[in-house]
Amino acid sequence: MLTRRMVWSIGAAAWLGCAPVETERSIAAVDGQRTVPTGDIPQRAWPAAWFRPAATASAVGLQTFRQSPGLDELVAAGELPPVGERLPDDPVVVEPYGEIGRYGGTARLFFAGESLINVPEGVLRPGPQMRLNLPNFAAKAEYRNGARTLRITLRPGHKWSDGHPVTADDYVFWFNHVLMNEELTPVVEPRFKGARIEKHDAHSFSYHFPQPMPLFVNHLAHNSSRLAMPAHFMRRYHPDFTDPAQLEREAEELGLQDWLTYFAAVNSTTDLMHFNRPVLTAYVLVSRTSTRALLRRNPYYFKVDPEGNQLPYIDYLEVQRVDSSEIMAAKASTGQVDFAGRQFMTADIPLFKRFEQHNGYSTYVWPRPYGSDVVLQFNLNHPDEGLRRIFQDVRFRRAMSLAINRAEINDIVYFGYGVPRQLTVVSASRYFEPEFATAWAEFDPVRARALFDEMGLVDRDGDGRRERLDGEPLQITLEYMIGETPKQVTLDLVSAHWREVGVNVNLKQISGTLQRIRARAGLMDMTIWHADRNADILFPIEPYWYVPTNGGWEQSQWSKWTRWYFSDGALGWEPPAKIKELIGWWETLRRTTDEEERIAMGKKILRSQAENLWALGVIGLGPHPVVVSRKLRNVPPQGYWGWDSRWTWPYYPETWYLDEEVAK
Repeated sequence: MLTRRMVWSIGAAAWLGCAPVETERSIAAVDGQRTVPTGDIPQRAWPAAWFRPAATASAVGLQTFRQSPGLDELVAAGELPPVGERLPDDPVVVEPYGEIGRYGGTARLFFAGESLINVPEGVLRPGPQMRLNLPNFAAKAEYRNGARTLRITLRPGHKWSDGHPVTADDYVFWFNHVLMNEELTPVVEPRFKGARIEKHDAHSFSYHFPQPMPLFVNHLAHNSSRLAMPAHFMRRYHPDFTDPAQLEREAEELGLQDWLTYFAAVNSTTDLMHFNRPVLTAYVLVSRTSTRALLRRNPYYFKVDPEGNQLPYIDYLEVQRVDSSEIMAAKASTGQVDFAGRQFMTADIPLFKRFEQHNGYSTYVWPRPYGSDVVLQFNLNHPDEGLRRIFQDVRFRRAMSLAINRAEINDIVYFGYGVPRQLTVVSASRYFEPEFATAWAEFDPVRARALFDEMGLVDRDGDGRRERLDGEPLQITLEYMIGETPKQVTLDLVSAHWREVGVNVNLKQISGTLQRIRARAGLMDMTIWHADRNADILFPIEPYWYVPTNGGWEQSQWSKWTRWYFSDGALGWEPPAKIKELIGWWETLRRTTDEEERIAMGKKILRSQAENLWALGVIGLGPHPVVVSRKLRNVPPQGYWGWDSRWTWPYYPETWYLDEEVAK
C-alpha cells in the first residue's frame, strides 16, 4: 500500500515526486579554509509558478484567446479553425519568466540547438531544479495497485499539428506496434519488460508493470516524447495496418532498404526526406536542406500565456548547419545567432564575454548538473589479473584521488567557477550529504604516496615510476573520447599530477566506434566520460556511476558485474558482497513507495561511493556558456545546462520572444 497518495491534477496541492525544494547550500572547500560555490541555483531564480502544476484557463478565468497575426489570413480563408477551436478544451496557462511577450520574428539557431527552442515535450515535465515531475500533456496521473499501475489522463481537445485529436490510441500504437514489435525494437529496454498498456477511453490509459514502478514518472518527465506517435498518420506505414508487400514496394521506389527504414524515415522530423509527420512540439518543420532548415509555429500548440495569447510567441525558427564547433563559436561571438549553447565549451567563455557588448548578445553562464565534468573510471573487471588486483584495492583508488590537485584544475580550466568535488550527486539533490562531495578529494600527494607504498606499489629501479606487485612496470592506458566538457585539458593536468606520485598513465584518444566496442567488452584499463544523471530526476532511476546497471559505451569500470546483473547471474562475473549490496539497495530504492526509505537507500549507495570510490570525480557543476541575443527576451539568466535538465526544457522556451526594437 502506498504510504501517501501519489497523484496530482491541475490545481492540486500535491504532485508526483514533490518534496520541499531546498535553496542555496554550501560545503567546505577541500582545503578546509574557505567556502566554495556548490553550483546550486536558488528557487527564487525562477517564477514560483514553475514549481507547481501549471494553471488552466478555467482556473484563472480566461475565456478569450488570441493568436499570432501571422495566422489571421489562414483563419480568414478557412484554412485554419479559429484559435479557440485549435486549443484544448481547457488550455494550459504558462507564466513567462519576465513579461507577456510579443508575436513575430524569426529566431536564428544552429542545427545543434534546434531542439533548444523546439523542445520535444512529453506526458510530464521536469521542474527547474530537476526535483519535480509536473503535468504537461497529461492532466492527471495516478499510481494504483502498489505502484504497479500508472493511470494517465490526457487533456481533452489537445491536438497534433495537423488538427487531429491526441488520444490514448497514440500511446497504445507506440507501445504495442513499435516498442513490442520485434523488428522495430529487437531488445526492449528493462523498464518496459513485462509491462503492458491498457486503453480506458479516448483520453485515459494505464501502464501496468509486473513490479512496483513508482519512479516511472521520472522517465515520463525527463524524456517521454517518443512514447506517443500520431497513430492516425503512422498506421499507414506499419505492416500491422497496411499490406507489407505494398510497404516494401514503396520503400524500394524511394530508394530505402525495407519497410523498417521506410517507417523510420516517415517518423523522423530531422531527415532530408520529409513526410510531414504531425508533431506536438511548438514548431513544425517547413523545409530542410543539407545546410538549413525552416520551422514555423504549430497552430495547434496547447499552451497560452496569462492573457490568453496562444504560444509560442516566435513565428519562425531558421536553423543553420555549422559543422565545426570552432566556427559555431565564432559565429555566435559575432552576433549571428539568437540562442546557442550546444557544442560550446567552458573555454569559450572569455571569447563570448569579450565581444558581447559590441555584438548585441549576452553570455549567460549556466552550471552543468553533472557530479563531475570528468569521471575517471578504473576497470575493476580487468582481464589482466595484476591490474585487476590493483584497481580493486580501495587504497589505490583513494591514493589516485588524493594525488589530484582539483583547486589547480578549477583555476586553470574553469576560471575558478567550477566545484572541486568527489563524484556524487549535485548538492541540490535530496540524496546529497556534504561529506559525499569531500571524500578523499583533498590534495594530499604525501598521503597518496604512503598509500601506494603500503600496497607495495614502489619504485624499485629508481626511474621515478612505480612497479606493479608482480615487479612489472605499472603502465596504465586511459582511452577516451572528447566532447561537451573540458576533458582533454583535465586529463593533461590529472595525468601530470599522477606522474608526480610515480604513476604513469598514458592518454589515448579513440573514436566513438572503438569506445563502444572496448568499453562494453571491458578491455580498457581506464576511460572517462562526464557524470550526468546526478540530479534527482535521473539518479534514482539510472544510478550508472554508483551501481553496475549500465552496459553503455560511456562506462568501463564493471562491465562483467553489469552483465551478471542483467542476466540474473547467467553471464559475466559474480560480484563481491559489497557490489551485491549496492544492487540490493538500488532494487529497494526503485521499488519502494516510501519516500523516506527511498532517500535512505540512495544515501547508502552514495555513502558507499564516498568510501570506496567506485569512480573518481574532479570538478562538478562546471560553468557552461549560453549565448542569448539581446533581442531574445524572457530567457532566465540562470538555469542548468545538460542532459539531466534536457538543456532548456524546464525553462519554457515557448514563452521566449523577439523584441525587434532592441538595437545592437
